[in-house]
Amino acid sequence: MRNRSKSPVELFVPSSDYYEVIQLRTNWPTVLPCQVTSPEATVTLHREFPPAEVKVDGTEISFNIKKGFTIHRPKPYHAGALYCVASLGNLRQSSTKYMLIYVNYPMAPPAPVIQASSSSVVVGENLRVSCTVVGEQDVIVEFTWKYPGQKIERPLYTQESTSPVGGGVARQQSQSVLLVDEVRDVDQGTYICTAQNLQGAKSVSTTVKVVPKAARKP
Repeated sequence: MRNRSKSPVELFVPSSDYYEVIQLRTNWPTVLPCQVTSPEATVTLHREFPPAEVKVDGTEISFNIKKGFTIHRPKPYHAGALYCVASLGNLRQSSTKYMLIYVNYPMAPPAPVIQASSSSVVVGENLRVSCTVVGEQDVIVEFTWKYPGQKIERPLYTQESTSPVGGGVARQQSQSVLLVDEVRDVDQGTYICTAQNLQGAKSVSTTVKVVPKAARKP
């Protein structure tokens, strides 16, 4: 059997995937693993649409032959379909495609604040319990509730909203409001709200007392 040529046929380390999805997180370095089989290969980074070569300045984006390209501080404009091109002599090959999805990654878990419309509610009245988080803009906050009416399978009704907060830094208010119509004795107890983002979760609680209607005077 004849020996194969030592010249690499595959300039990139083989991958079984046609494309790979990579999350870009705010201020978290992201690696596009365009690893080559020859240290003599020239490697460039390209955007699929619009077709263009991506500038690699060594600061915003750098290249290491053993790791690939690193985007040091990802921004929304880095998102899209990218791929690498390796050149060695007359040989030119493209890498796996990388689908970069930008995620506005929060700096910390949410810090929710819970407040009931009243700590003491008369039977038959309506109750509103709000859970509010003020945090970074475009960060998704998910709310879950535990409430006394769950033990009799009382349905959960909530209203959720997101709105910008004024000020010099771009921030937003995320809020979930638990609605309890025509309060009954079973609605007395502790209401727990859990707010969660990509960094973690935190729970807060408040207690509501239900009091009977005052007897009508004749």
